[in-house]
Amino acid sequence: MIHEDKRRFMRMMVNAQAELTVSQSGEKIVGVCQDLSATGLSVEIDSPLEVGELTTVFINSKSATIPPFNANAKVVRCTSTEDSSDAYIIGLEIVQIN
Repeated sequence: MIHEDKRRFMRMMVNAQAELTVSQSGEKIVGVCQDLSATGLSVEIDSPLEVGELTTVFINSKSATIPPFNANAKVVRCTSTEDSSDAYIIGLEIVQIN
């Protein structure tokens, strides 16, 4: 059976370090951005975040021609990974690109 992806925007596989700052507490979390689209991204982190939590996401660029990614985002999903109960995948909805 063929799975048809019905997303409105293509997801780009990234696999880059992402720095998250939790808006309410100021806590800094380093994770790995797995993919990015026009409206959101998924990041693997070591501790869970609550759905609805607001964060600032920063992904530095290794290219002189591509600027770093900096955005405000809201956690819309948080699940533990299949590989480890100490790792979580969070889905972030981009609220504003800075």
